[in-house]
Amino acid sequence: MSLARHNPKRDRNERALVDALGAVPGVIVHRISGPGIPDLLVGHRKRYVLLEIKGKRGRLEPLQVAFHDTARALGLPCYVVTTIDEALAALGIA
Repeated sequence: MSLARHNPKRDRNERALVDALGAVPGVIVHRISGPGIPDLLVGHRKRYVLLEIKGKRGRLEPLQVAFHDTARALGLPCYVVTTIDEALAALGIA
């Protein structure tokens, strides 16, 4: 019996973003994965946001679009970011 595993392709800028976010006092970063699920769950000051990391030319896949639409409809903060500045802004840190 074989186990099918989801092996997500990570964007090149993800490591730098995870490192930079992890260096901010009070920020906790969790890598998550699954079909359509954003790359990171990031917490700061009793608030969590979902972050999808994309390269400058990256676009959301159809499953990602569906997840983002559902998350937003439920009031869950879900963002697509390409830079640390965008990620910090999503957390409310400017």
